[in-house]
Amino acid sequence: MLLGKIATIAVLYVLAARAGLQLDAISGFATLVWPPTGIALAALLLGGFALWPGVFLGAVVANILTGAPLLIAGGIGIGNTLEALLAAYALTRLAKFHPAIDRVRDAIGLIILSALLSPLVSATIGVMTLQFGGIVPRGQVAEAWRAWWLGDAIGALLVAPPLLVWTARPVFASTRRLLEAILLAASVIVTSLLIFSAPNVATPAFNQAYLIFPVMIWAAVRFGQHGAVSTSLVVSVIAVWATATGNGPFLHNTLHGSLFALQIFAGVTASTFLVLGAATAERERAVRELRIAHGIAATANQAKAEFLAVMSHELRTPLNAIAGYAELLELGIPGALNSDQKDAVVRIHRNEQHLLNLIDDVLTFARAEAGASSLNTRQLTVCNELDALEPLLEPQLRQKRLELKREPCDTKLEVCADPTKLRQILANIAGNAIKFTPAGGSIYISAISRGDDVLISVADTGIGVPSDKLSQIFEPFFQLNRGMTREYSGVGLGLAIARDLAREMGGDIFFGSELGRGSVVSLALPVRQLQ
Repeated sequence: MLLGKIATIAVLYVLAARAGLQLDAISGFATLVWPPTGIALAALLLGGFALWPGVFLGAVVANILTGAPLLIAGGIGIGNTLEALLAAYALTRLAKFHPAIDRVRDAIGLIILSALLSPLVSATIGVMTLQFGGIVPRGQVAEAWRAWWLGDAIGALLVAPPLLVWTARPVFASTRRLLEAILLAASVIVTSLLIFSAPNVATPAFNQAYLIFPVMIWAAVRFGQHGAVSTSLVVSVIAVWATATGNGPFLHNTLHGSLFALQIFAGVTASTFLVLGAATAERERAVRELRIAHGIAATANQAKAEFLAVMSHELRTPLNAIAGYAELLELGIPGALNSDQKDAVVRIHRNEQHLLNLIDDVLTFARAEAGASSLNTRQLTVCNELDALEPLLEPQLRQKRLELKREPCDTKLEVCADPTKLRQILANIAGNAIKFTPAGGSIYISAISRGDDVLISVADTGIGVPSDKLSQIFEPFFQLNRGMTREYSGVGLGLAIARDLAREMGGDIFFGSELGRGSVVSLALPVRQLQ
């Protein structure tokens, strides 16, 4: 099995080398486009370092067929093999490389480690070997080294990515996107032929060649890394073929000069869209992960709401029993109570009611968060709703010796809301105002029209909220004073519940406060049903 893979890599290397050497190789060996570099790199990254003999044998045979003596071919083979090994090792060990190139760090690592740095090894060893063998004259060393290095770099950028991406993660367009994929492929081929097969004109190469970019952006954005690397390879193949046949915007006096200009374009293009494809893949992965996380969170919220509904029922049962027995004691049915016993029963009843309210708050919040609550909206007269609120607040106001002041209310003011949820919102807002207002203070309630909304405001002369805490005021379970010696009771869900319910009905809640001078909470609700 391993020997078969090694032989396959060697054969592919030789075939690719023969094709690359047809493109105006310097001294017969250093060519400006060297596809075997990409084949060797992809083979080691996908198949493991044990496949290196295939790279070495392919390089040796390819150079022997070109006319190099065995020792020179062996030296060049060593350089090519070391190049592939070093690039693969650096990518896997240093960059933690993903063959699918689905992260920007993978694309950057491939560009720097395999296209810029590792070809230095092959170019240096190969050109020195050719010089020592008398094949490359001293005057051509620099030109041969540059061509070798750039040829390997382009091979790594153009050939390796499609092999890696398509092998690591085979993807085929769905039926829904197949038509777009066909249209894209046709656009890439036709546009490339029009740009690179046209006779050389006076238009600068940059202005003409880079007209292919919109199509390549389409490929990268819509089809991710698969589209980016595939179109880069197709465009480069057509560009090389056209330039070699004497057409296109990169023509110079010599084929060597033409290919060198094309090489710069191919390197910039491949690098740009390799990174863009990786960025697109990262974005798509982030979207998928966000959807999965949203689904998990929604399921968890639903399970939480169901659990709390069950627990609420289980907790209400003993609480109702406690309330029932307390009421029997208050009525004196088991026997007359003295004053101390009556006071104890009142305390039992009060705390039972407080605990029941806390359970209701938690359950309401859980349902709102899970989206499990239902709406029954209709047109409500604001003044009637405020009139119904006052008797509910009277016991608390009297207990704390607070004054409730109602601003004059337009009797025609209406809102579209669920009556139960509106009363719960107003009760939560007003209850908070009463809780945080010291004895002797005042609570103000008003309602005004504001465009398509009605603004119901509850103001108080209470303790207020520090400015650095205002951004947290609607957070669930937020409380100004924490710890075991808290002055104010509750679990910190009143405003969170109120805002959730308001937003369910198409409205919102706004909070303003100044430390030591009180707070204003405003409820905005639409006048008419939202479409």
